[in-house]
Amino acid sequence: MIALPEPADLPMTLADALRSRRSRYSYRPLSRQDLGTLLHHAVGVQRHVPPHVLGMNPTAGGLPSLRVHVVVDGKVFEYLREPHALCETGSAELTGVFAQEEFARRAHTVLVLTGRMGPGLAKYGPRHYRTVHLDAGVAVQNLYLVGAALDLRCCAVAGFADDAVKALVRGGEEDVPLVLFVVG
Repeated sequence: MIALPEPADLPMTLADALRSRRSRYSYRPLSRQDLGTLLHHAVGVQRHVPPHVLGMNPTAGGLPSLRVHVVVDGKVFEYLREPHALCETGSAELTGVFAQEEFARRAHTVLVLTGRMGPGLAKYGPRHYRTVHLDAGVAVQNLYLVGAALDLRCCAVAGFADDAVKALVRGGEEDVPLVLFVVG
């Protein structure tokens, strides 16, 4: 397990982040500080309301409907909101994952959001197929806004091969690939 540094304060107001938020491309490595700050402020823990751990990105029913994976330096990690750390889950080969191979060749850091269907399906039934996409949309907007505040270049990517993403993150039968987020 790799502990991430304490998140830095964001140097920009929400209004300024909204004005500067763009899909932009840059393929430079992220510092651990920037990665930790991005993950904490976008999808980390906000508060505890037993039995739920509520995140900066609200989810339907406060359920743990999303998993966030980080692909960097040839390795795949799962982001653990508690204890704000990365847990290595395997090695990474991005070839064949993106519809636009340029991302696979040049991206240094890719966040992969997958839906955890079990908890939501148990509570909401088939409607959870919609709520998990809303949950991912909220998380992506948070990633964009925090990325803008940190002056990071970010781009959400929906063009990917589902089976390749599931293999990349070692997803189970109930894990659904939702979005890739290139940041650097």
